[in-house]
Amino acid sequence: MYRRLRGEVPFTFSEIMKISNYYNISLDNLIGIVSPYRSKSLHLHIQNYFDMSEVDYKMSRDYITAIQQASGSPYAEFGFATNILPLHASVLHPPLFRFYMLKWMYQFGDSKSVLPYSAIHISPELREFHDQYIASARLIKYTYIIWDEFFLLHLISDIQYFHSIRLLTEAEVALLKAEIEHLLQNIEKLSIRCSFPNGNKIDMFISNIHLETSYSYLSTDKMYISMIDAFTLGAVTSLESSVCDQMKTWMQSLKRTATLISGTEKPRIDFFDRQWKWVEKL
Repeated sequence: MYRRLRGEVPFTFSEIMKISNYYNISLDNLIGIVSPYRSKSLHLHIQNYFDMSEVDYKMSRDYITAIQQASGSPYAEFGFATNILPLHASVLHPPLFRFYMLKWMYQFGDSKSVLPYSAIHISPELREFHDQYIASARLIKYTYIIWDEFFLLHLISDIQYFHSIRLLTEAEVALLKAEIEHLLQNIEKLSIRCSFPNGNKIDMFISNIHLETSYSYLSTDKMYISMIDAFTLGAVTSLESSVCDQMKTWMQSLKRTATLISGTEKPRIDFFDRQWKWVEKL
């Protein structure tokens, strides 16, 4: 191994592929291959939130570092179009994030080893990542969120389903309902204030058409991170500027079919009135 690292003995092709796969290195990008027929670089990494690997933790740390670096740019922008709770919201409400962990495990894990909600816990390492994420994300100069009109109804329907198959107790449903009420209060306050506590701006829109999935991007004049949600807690990610530009164009088109509720009285009041009525049915 040491002779290989010193360059005295070349790595075999099989060894190069294993190293590339483990460290998530694109060999095409490394040697500068450019082809008009090559697809854009998209990456799907599915984290196991119940047994996170060192690669999982490294990717989480790298994402936090990227957000922190972006926060120093006056051009930094976070954009979301979502039909579920984005990370911005779910990590502030651990009971709701635990519910998403339950849903992920039920859909992606071994059906014979599915745990009830009471047995699902957020690890200290994951809690630390959540704290760092929120602290870093709020440093971004401008954030906007385009909500699907029915994002909360989807969550409520999911909770009712998992209660029906006895993975949630009555008491746990009541806990989640109280947390959703707290969530709604926080979102409404943000939509009125139009800024985070540190003064950085946030706008909220309500889409007038159904959002089939959730999209997000973080960009500056030098950084481009685009994500399309997959598998409840996962995402397909790209670091290419051209992909981010396409994502921005798509999000701007969604804004044209959306209603701004930040700082606008009647649309905001009507929207939250509908959300509260749905929550009462839980």
